[in-house]
Amino acid sequence: AGASARAVLSEVLQVAGGLVHDEFGKFVIEEIMQHGLPEHRRLVLGALSDHLVQNARHQHASFLVQRALRLDDEAWVSGMVDVLLRHRETVLSLVRNQYGWYVVKELLQNKMHAPKVRAVLLPLAGELQCSKQGKKLLANLLLV
Repeated sequence: AGASARAVLSEVLQVAGGLVHDEFGKFVIEEIMQHGLPEHRRLVLGALSDHLVQNARHQHASFLVQRALRLDDEAWVSGMVDVLLRHRETVLSLVRNQYGWYVVKELLQNKMHAPKVRAVLLPLAGELQCSKQGKKLLANLLLV
């Protein structure tokens, strides 16, 4: 059973980049992120971060980006925050996206990174008002 499980896990890890976009595959990836060995987590996080901004805007992958922001791997989370907040247009594209805005909301709820998120979002308040998700995010921003 051990060899079979390792073979299945190896196969799953090889296609992790595609599974993050799959309606049911995302749950397999989530389990590996939460309960896998450190080397397995790194492979999954690597697949997720290869196209981080696109994944943050994807219907199924955004769920995994949100979960990854809750991990205890502060170095990885900080790197992810930097990528997601680096460019003004990236932030706006996330906020305007029906899935991406949940990622920004998750960032805002992260106590360690909330000040940085606020500093990026506040100057964009006028533009955030132009979308339904932006208005919701501003409401959350004012509560933090």
